[in-house]
Amino acid sequence: MLDVVKLATLRAVVEHGSLSAAAQALNVTQPAVSRQIGLLERRLGTVLLRRTPRGVLATEAGRILAGHADAVLARLELAESEIRDLAGLRRGTVRLGSFLSALVHLSAEVGARLGELHPGVVLVDDLVDRRDAVEKLRRGTLDLAIVFEHDFEPAPPADGVELHHLFDDPVRVVLPARHRLAERGAVAVGELAGDTWIRPHEGSAARRLDHVLARAGIRPPLLLAGRGDEPFEAQALVAAGKGVALTHDLTVVVSRHDVAVRALRPAAGLRRVQAAVVPGPRPPALDAALRALLEVGGAHRRRLRADS
Repeated sequence: MLDVVKLATLRAVVEHGSLSAAAQALNVTQPAVSRQIGLLERRLGTVLLRRTPRGVLATEAGRILAGHADAVLARLELAESEIRDLAGLRRGTVRLGSFLSALVHLSAEVGARLGELHPGVVLVDDLVDRRDAVEKLRRGTLDLAIVFEHDFEPAPPADGVELHHLFDDPVRVVLPARHRLAERGAVAVGELAGDTWIRPHEGSAARRLDHVLARAGIRPPLLLAGRGDEPFEAQALVAAGKGVALTHDLTVVVSRHDVAVRALRPAAGLRRVQAAVVPGPRPPALDAALRALLEVGGAHRRRLRADS
């Protein structure tokens, strides 16, 4: 493979028309320029320069190679500029994976913080569950992720991934706005034994509700709606007065004028919201995004502590 230093030397000689002028432009000695050109000619097995009374002229091979040298060195200069931009946080892209309510709330807050501090850093969102997030981090198709695990259902170890605690997202009960207990600051599960509870067909939200009801020792009537970790259909049904439901503080998406979101007494559990990243040295843009996410998590942690 051709040496970049030799190509730069050839380009300087062709541009300036003499070995001495090229040496001055490159801040080296004339013998050093001659040596580089000689090594390049031996490497290619052809003459690249002709010495004439009027100076040094490029042969046809020299002109062809000098043209390629211009393109190669221009691309290298561009690459150096782009890397300097990344290192200086003037530009960069961070691929962030998150579950739905984190994408709606936390990702937007992280993007806003990055926009204030580093306008050239772009956050690209990807909707993933915990298993997909861990796998994509390991494969390198995600840079950073927001994940959670339930206290009653710990997640398997995320080998090869580093987890940073952001905040504990507590379970809340969602009541219709005109519910008899809507004005209370906190509600006991047993006080809702006669209400219809909206339960997802399946998923961790369904398992959470089963866990809470079993612990309270009640078997209320159930209305099945939604699936998965965050079944937002339940909140719409609560707003319509069809029953009550469990959710997490972060997962409330309906207008709080239409429902009452209350704490449960005793506390009905929580999910641990975490930042996930591959351990080791991080590019500047990723490091800035992680720091912004940790700051956002800290703000939520303080708010929840003040609300409790």
